[in-house]
Amino acid sequence: MKDTKLKQLQPNVKEVNNKDSLDGKQTIQREEIKDSPFHVITIEGESFGVMGDYRLTEKAQSKEEVIEQLEKITWNRIIQVIMLLEEVKTKLNDKIKEKI
Repeated sequence: MKDTKLKQLQPNVKEVNNKDSLDGKQTIQREEIKDSPFHVITIEGESFGVMGDYRLTEKAQSKEEVIEQLEKITWNRIIQVIMLLEEVKTKLNDKIKEKI
């Protein structure tokens, strides 16, 4: 089963080129949420939550709103994280099998 809400992001990115922006650059801010595996990514005033390379939340207008969402421990969030970890495990196993 594949969750279509999991989206890959480029990790540890500070700045990327964007042909659509006026100055040719787009700033990406990445902020760690203390005591959690989550981060908040902010691009052009819109923020969303991630775990590793995977997007967990919809876009919001403030990072505080995203932090509030990620700090809530709900069954949906637990299942989402379990599915994410299972996908990471599967990818690692596939890479190991390729090397054999």
